[in-house]
Amino acid sequence: MNISQLLSSSTASLASSSQSTTQASSALSPVLAGITKSSTALQAKLDAATTSLSTLGQFKSAVSLVQTAAQGLSGFQTSSTSDDVKAGITSFITKFNAMVASAQTAAAQTSGTDKISSTMSRALSADLSKISDLRNMGFTKASDGTLKLDATKFAAAYKASPSTVQTALSKLGKLVDKAAGKELASDGRIASSVSALTSKSTLLQTQRTALLKAVQQFSASQSSTTSNALSAYTSNA
Repeated sequence: MNISQLLSSSTASLASSSQSTTQASSALSPVLAGITKSSTALQAKLDAATTSLSTLGQFKSAVSLVQTAAQGLSGFQTSSTSDDVKAGITSFITKFNAMVASAQTAAAQTSGTDKISSTMSRALSADLSKISDLRNMGFTKASDGTLKLDATKFAAAYKASPSTVQTALSKLGKLVDKAAGKELASDGRIASSVSALTSKSTLLQTQRTALLKAVQQFSASQSSTTSNALSAYTSNA
């Protein structure tokens, strides 16, 4: 039984009693209203914390996928074809853009995940400007932070110098791998945020449990009071 049900049960019990207990119920209504308000506020905070944890978990997963794709950019061989390399870049871009979308979702929350998501997005995006050869192969970043690849420019660049393209991508992969690793580390900002939200959620759940116990005790007390009042009324009738 949840808090609302307990309160309803208590109120119904009081309402079904005699004239004297009805007056007692009126006197206790501020108490019931206060408990209901506290219960609603706690539940709203607990729901928000749970949502924030889920959102941050999705963002963490997106960053991890970007890191894996970035590591793949350093694994090309001299025998790798244009299609092989293009597939690797496409995979990285897809996962990076998914991370940007996840960051935007997190930023829409008011839980604090907006700060870490925007910081992570900027950290990865900033590294792209350090490698000029990326622009020459049609690798660009849009105003919303997402990445794009001009297939025609890439094909021309790879045909002209496969080693130049692979070297540029290897540098990019290492930079992004390092940035993502820093955020995903046990002492990184993502872990810190998850820990803080988990602690907050645990505290809210503890408070909610304590309030539920208080309501149960309150309901039991009022049932006892009503029973005694009716017994006294009957004996005096």
